[in-house]
Amino acid sequence: MSKKHYCRLHDLNIATFYYWLKHHQDDTTVAIPPAFIPARRVIPDNNGTEAVTLNLPNGCSVSCLPAQLRAVMQALSLC
Repeated sequence: MSKKHYCRLHDLNIATFYYWLKHHQDDTTVAIPPAFIPARRVIPDNNGTEAVTLNLPNGCSVSCLPAQLRAVMQALSLC
């Protein structure tokens, strides 16, 4: 698709579009984290009452008992 066609399609002024391209070509883009985050299973040395911690892509962490993991993941819409 040409730049002219893109501008027409999105109702943009072509001069403004070229100005934006010229002045923002060196801007770094923010990487979008993948939707799938691989998990590792670590088996604790104790009787399994150790808490499981989910480290979310937004920087938050959620801890729960292994028996509560499915409910927590469903509440977070991870499964």
